[in-house]
Amino acid sequence: MRIRGHTLLCLQGFRGKGYSQQFVDNLSQIHEILAAYPETCVEVVDTPDAVCGACPHRQVSGCSLNGEQSEEEMHKQDHHVLGLLGLEPGVRVHWSTILDRIRASVTGDDLPSICGQCRWLPLGYCRQGIDGLRDKEISK
Repeated sequence: MRIRGHTLLCLQGFRGKGYSQQFVDNLSQIHEILAAYPETCVEVVDTPDAVCGACPHRQVSGCSLNGEQSEEEMHKQDHHVLGLLGLEPGVRVHWSTILDRIRASVTGDDLPSICGQCRWLPLGYCRQGIDGLRDKEISK
């Protein structure tokens, strides 16, 4: 499964909402697979991924969510997140390892500097998801 760097964090906050029903259905399926099978191998990428495949904002050139510069912005976010997680585009790693790296490297307080003007950030879902991951680690 191919997943963009920034989407690794988005998946932590997914609450069954999105840009279209097709997008939500696709992301729900990906989310359920990763939750049920944490040893799923994920190829981390800095280009459109399995989630983007069902997005109504995907164009041939990539993301168009916020206009022409969107793909470039997403690419920068991907590299920021991958850098925080110590991963390079194209590497394959188990989902459980990605979760461990997120726990160790990212907090909810980090999200504004990573996610910029993302329309989902003010809802707090991603912060709750990231902080929830860290809380699960503490309670072990």
